[in-house]
Amino acid sequence: MMEAMHSTPRYQTVETLHWNAPKYVLVLQHAASAVTQQLTKMSKQHPQTVQLMLDSQQDQALAGLLHELETVLQQEKAGVRAVVCGDESFVWTVQQCLVGTGCLDEEISLIADSSSLQNPRKKVYCVHCGHIQHTVKDELCSCEQCQVELLVRSHVSERLGAYIGVCANAHQPMGVLSA
Repeated sequence: MMEAMHSTPRYQTVETLHWNAPKYVLVLQHAASAVTQQLTKMSKQHPQTVQLMLDSQQDQALAGLLHELETVLQQEKAGVRAVVCGDESFVWTVQQCLVGTGCLDEEISLIADSSSLQNPRKKVYCVHCGHIQHTVKDELCSCEQCQVELLVRSHVSERLGAYIGVCANAHQPMGVLSA
């Protein structure tokens, strides 16, 4: 069996988390998720845990959560660990914010959990025009900006926080997506 490419996203599970840091920041997308409830329960054993929960799926709510996260991190000392749980779009958006505030990869745990979502989203970067969009599709989507039919690769750009979308059919780049 082939080993996963370095750019294939690797996520942790609640069971693989090592709760050995002095302080944690939990950034959670959905209160109803079983994984979120597990994390909340485990975090109660660590009194130095700050929990931030996204209260709605609107873009303003996410922007507010990211601002709150930045404020919390500015007040903290070194050694804080961040645990992010939600769909892939949420996880990678928060990861970008954490890295932007100076967190190291070793200080960030990502848990992709779409079990409680009707339409879990992921971000896709179009290599043809540079547009980043959200999609619920796994393999094919059409770029919202340049209309090229994209094959969503299993590779994630950590810098962009998005899957890479390449032309699905070079002979007919503007082809109609099959259902």
